[in-house]
Amino acid sequence: MVEIMDTYIEIKSVNVMATTDNPTPPKMTTKNVSVSYDNNRALKNVHLNIAENRVTALIGPSGCGKTTYLRCLNRMNDLIATCKVEGEIKLGGHDIYARDVDVEVLRRRIGMVFQKANPFPKSIFDNVAYGPRIHGLANSKEELDAIVQKSLRRAGLLDEVENRLNASGTSLSGGQQQRLCIARAIAIEPEVILMDEPCSALDPIATAKIEELINELKERYTIVIVTHSMQQAARVSDYTAYFHLGELVEQGETNRIFTAPKNSKTEAYITGRIG
Repeated sequence: MVEIMDTYIEIKSVNVMATTDNPTPPKMTTKNVSVSYDNNRALKNVHLNIAENRVTALIGPSGCGKTTYLRCLNRMNDLIATCKVEGEIKLGGHDIYARDVDVEVLRRRIGMVFQKANPFPKSIFDNVAYGPRIHGLANSKEELDAIVQKSLRRAGLLDEVENRLNASGTSLSGGQQQRLCIARAIAIEPEVILMDEPCSALDPIATAKIEELINELKERYTIVIVTHSMQQAARVSDYTAYFHLGELVEQGETNRIFTAPKNSKTEAYITGRIG
């Protein structure tokens, strides 16, 4: 049973599909997005705009299509042979599935932080320096050092590791490892950061640090986060999209979604009657 949000108030349910109230200009747009695995439909005709320099949370029961949708946004589903993606997904008005799109360049523009922290078996420094090196973003050791320092500082980790940058990234605590992965993602200056349940394996203290970091990062980056925690979605996001059985049921400003949902399915989920 999911805990009922403190901010929730009783309303009369209205059954309207994919209700939206997002006035912020979009960084990304998705229209009629459907995804199938071996003819099994995982997503059905999703229309959703991702607001620029805002946090958009994707919520819903397990298996509802949240992560499948997230992986469409930087073409991670390309790595699954049986996956078929249909519809239109645009970044800055350009179709990311167009034939002339360089996927490596696309994933530099749209970074990703996974559910489980996955630092490379390298030093803390080399974890963060990896992307700038392969993308040729630094012309000297001094420039690379500056990028690493800046990225660790933005990820709220520099003060904790500044004197041990040569230590292995895997020697850090779970929360530190996740912030290291965030530093690694932002080192290549992406425009969008995708986060797939980044706090699910963390304790409350580490989770609070990641959430504080997300609030700081949205000033510079557009963020999309999948979370199983409605409390977390309410704390960190500006917009929320509720998925159910592969369909986008409702989307809009987070405060409105959690206090006055327009769809009966959304109301049932946030009050814990389904989940």
